[in-house]
Amino acid sequence: MLCAALCAGVTACDDDDEVVSPTDIGAVSSQTEEKQLSELETLVQEDEFQEQVKALSQTYESKGIKLEVVAEGDSVVYKCIYTVKIDQTKSKEELSEHLESKAFETSIESVLRSFKAQVPQTRSVIVRYIDMDGNIVASKEYK
Repeated sequence: MLCAALCAGVTACDDDDEVVSPTDIGAVSSQTEEKQLSELETLVQEDEFQEQVKALSQTYESKGIKLEVVAEGDSVVYKCIYTVKIDQTKSKEELSEHLESKAFETSIESVLRSFKAQVPQTRSVIVRYIDMDGNIVASKEYK
């Protein structure tokens, strides 16, 4: 069910404000929470979810972007990792503006609500743009 949430990260990478809600794709199979992993970590690591992430990431390879979605504590993190050089100054401004746009914020809030419906302890969704050297170019946490 939450695999659609990864669309938020992809749309962020592509400057498109349309985000598919996790409820649009269907239910992720329920699994018993593993003791060493939080419920959110388990959900994000499920094969079905990660296969969706991989498929979407492949669609953006030609644009020089790789997508990763992970759980960090009680947050879901969308990492848009550039595999090509980007202009740090111009890109940082553009990406920061995109993260602050009302349309994108509204989309991410919808994604966060969907995650919270599955895992009530989910605190936030974080979107990070990362350059090919591993530096965070722009980032925002949505609570």
